[in-house]
Amino acid sequence: MATDRPEDLLAFTPAREQAALIRVGEVSSRELTDLYLDRIERFDGGLGSYVEVLADRARHAADAADERTASGAATGPLHGVPVAIKDLHFLRGSTTTLGTRAMAGHTATFDDHNVARLLTAGAIPLGKTNVPEFGTIGHTDTALLGRCATPWDTERNAGGSSGGAGAALAAGLCALAHGSDGAGSIRIPAAVNGLVGLKPSRDRISLGPMVGDSAFGLSTPGALTRTVADAALALDVLAGYEPGDPGVAPPPDRPWAEEVDLPVGRLRIGICRQAPYSPDGLHPSSVAALTDAVEHLERLGHDLEEVELPAGDALADQLLTLWAANLASQPFDPDTFEPVNAWLAEVGRQRTAGDYAAAHFQLQLQARRLVRDTDHLDAILLPTLTSPSRPNGHYADWSGEAIFRDQTAFVGLTPLANLTGLPAISLPLHHDARVGPVGVQFMGRPWDEAGLLRLAAQLEQAAPWHDRRPTLHAPTP
Repeated sequence: MATDRPEDLLAFTPAREQAALIRVGEVSSRELTDLYLDRIERFDGGLGSYVEVLADRARHAADAADERTASGAATGPLHGVPVAIKDLHFLRGSTTTLGTRAMAGHTATFDDHNVARLLTAGAIPLGKTNVPEFGTIGHTDTALLGRCATPWDTERNAGGSSGGAGAALAAGLCALAHGSDGAGSIRIPAAVNGLVGLKPSRDRISLGPMVGDSAFGLSTPGALTRTVADAALALDVLAGYEPGDPGVAPPPDRPWAEEVDLPVGRLRIGICRQAPYSPDGLHPSSVAALTDAVEHLERLGHDLEEVELPAGDALADQLLTLWAANLASQPFDPDTFEPVNAWLAEVGRQRTAGDYAAAHFQLQLQARRLVRDTDHLDAILLPTLTSPSRPNGHYADWSGEAIFRDQTAFVGLTPLANLTGLPAISLPLHHDARVGPVGVQFMGRPWDEAGLLRLAAQLEQAAPWHDRRPTLHAPTP
């Protein structure tokens, strides 16, 4: 059965607009919550985007939100809006597994700071979304949680590590999807599923109270959204220092939600066409997406120049050292790990503290050089991915090392934004008749989410994507 009911169109209404409708009484939080819970029941069996649905909790929270609306006591910019929470993050009272068998059945006893900020803003958590184990790769398929398909082609994977978040939002199973990005984990599923994926600057959003400097500064929380305005709204909600955070980002000049309506001006934008770890280079769909984006930028009057960014085997091996150290430090039996993580943990045990320190130093040096050498640019355009996402079951018989190498080729230079701490945003500017959505991304200047959001909003207006929706079918019993 296809999603052709008129009321289902509300499920694809952006979060900011849903919040406005709730405030003026045109729709209730309970109506939206019931709509999404119904759609999850109808369609998620063929996707696997949710790993736990908090139906009773969501309904009670929605009823409480409606009572506050009626009394004039709406709590925040996401008041009454149903959202999804990534299973790499803790939501008090929910099953929180990080995608690993080692934490099967674990119930969170606290909220991550970034999750708490969503709740304080009035959001209604519908449930927890699917992830690869520890969020290591851009492919969501584990022994514990199962695979997650993109609603654009259920034979293909939704990407990762915020794969469940991307699939749920693209399928109209939530209004906004919480995520995190350590090597592209917001931008990858955004590109695969036709969404906006903003990776904020390092230290912009707290990872506490349990985690300080996640993945050695590579990872940051964030959100996947339908629109650039929703990305700005989510950043306003999520951003902020919490006591004990290892660093603090400078505050914005104004709310990010205001940036999307401001003029852009003429920008100097670098164009990067590299696919250094992919033996086949860029897939034709990724080339076409870049070409489309360049044409839009030219029509908008921006100045463009070709650039090359740091790449090569040495850089890849240094990043491998950090990821391997991260897996080797996990307080679990590695015999329970997925193959890619078991291999990484073994690599981490074989490498020394000196290897880690040297890799960390060299990566910091590379990051400083990249920022210095591109200081004359306002943004850099590059592919979000080198190719379409892999088919579901693709890695069933692969070794851990082979999976890691293939994923390195798949994500290309996307981890550079994590290495440098620069903000980056993936936009669904291109749609391929065979592949579906194909994202491109922009890396911004240090701390300049504002500039990225203004540029992204300009491109959204020039090449709108809002009318693109996947055709869903309820799975056959």
